[in-house]
Amino acid sequence: MRKTRRTVLVAESSAKGREGILQSLLMIDPDLSIMQADSPASLGNILSNTAIDVVLIGEQFAGMDGLDVIEQLGPLRYSSLTVLLAEHFNTATLERSRKLSLYDCIQTPLRQSDLQRILMRREAQFNKLSALIVDSQPAARRIIFKLLSDCRFQLMISEAESGPLAVSLTKAIPYHLLLVDPETEGWQGSDMVKKITARQQQCLIVLMSARDEASILAQHEDADVAGFLKKPFYPNDLERLMHQLLGIPPSNLLNKNFFEEQALPSPALSDVQQPPSDIDQAAQSEDGNCEIVWL
Repeated sequence: MRKTRRTVLVAESSAKGREGILQSLLMIDPDLSIMQADSPASLGNILSNTAIDVVLIGEQFAGMDGLDVIEQLGPLRYSSLTVLLAEHFNTATLERSRKLSLYDCIQTPLRQSDLQRILMRREAQFNKLSALIVDSQPAARRIIFKLLSDCRFQLMISEAESGPLAVSLTKAIPYHLLLVDPETEGWQGSDMVKKITARQQQCLIVLMSARDEASILAQHEDADVAGFLKKPFYPNDLERLMHQLLGIPPSNLLNKNFFEEQALPSPALSDVQQPPSDIDQAAQSEDGNCEIVWL
C-alpha cells in the first residue's frame, strides 16, 4: 500500500553529492520533505512505497545511465515529475528525455533559480484545477480533452458544444481555465468573455483557432483574454501555456533553444561538438506532434 506522504526524492550514489543537493533544496524550503536513494534498487523501493512529487536523478547513477534506470522503473515513475541532472546535456540525451516524458533537465552545479521553479511546479501538483473545452466540433473536443488529460497538472475537465452551454456551466462550476474556439455555435465574442469573467474573476480564457491570431484577438480586444493557441497545437504547446497561466517558469525541455543556451561545461569535461545527426535534427521538433492527428 502506498503511503500518503509526499516528498522530493534525491537519487545520487555519492553521499557527498546527495548532501549537496539536499542542502541546496533546504536553502529554498527549510520545511521540504526529502528522501534519498543511493542505488536503483533503493530508488525503486521508495517509489513503490511512497508518493513522490519530484525525483532528482543524475545522468550517471550508481554506474548506470540515469535514463536507463528511469526507463526500467516503468509505471513507478509516472506519478512523479522526473528531473535529470548533468553538467552538460547533448542533443541525444535531451531528445531521449523528452521521449521518456521527463519533466526537466537541469545543469549542475545546481542554480537556485532552477530549483525554485522545480519547487514551484511541485506546489502546482497540489492545486486541483478545473478546465472547460468550448468547441462545436466533437473531434476537436476529443483531441483537446486527451491533451489536457495527459498534461501533468491535476485537471477536472468538462466540455461544452455551444456558447450558451458554456455560460450555463460557468454558473454552476468554478472554472480556472476555458479553452474556447470563437467559431463555436452561439459564442458571442468579447461579450461572452466579459460575462464569464465578471462572474468568475479567477477564470482564464484562452482562445484557440486555425485562423490568424491577430484577427481573432482583434475581435476580443476589449475583453480580458489570457492567451491564444493556434490550431493544431500539441502537448508541449499546452504545457507551455499551463506554465504561463500559472506563473511558473517552463522547464528546459520546453525550451527549444536550451541546448544552445546551456552554460558551457568545464574544459576538462567538454566534448568536441559533432555535426548535427538525425537525432539532433529530431530534437529541434516538437515531441509527439506526429502522433496527433487533428481533423
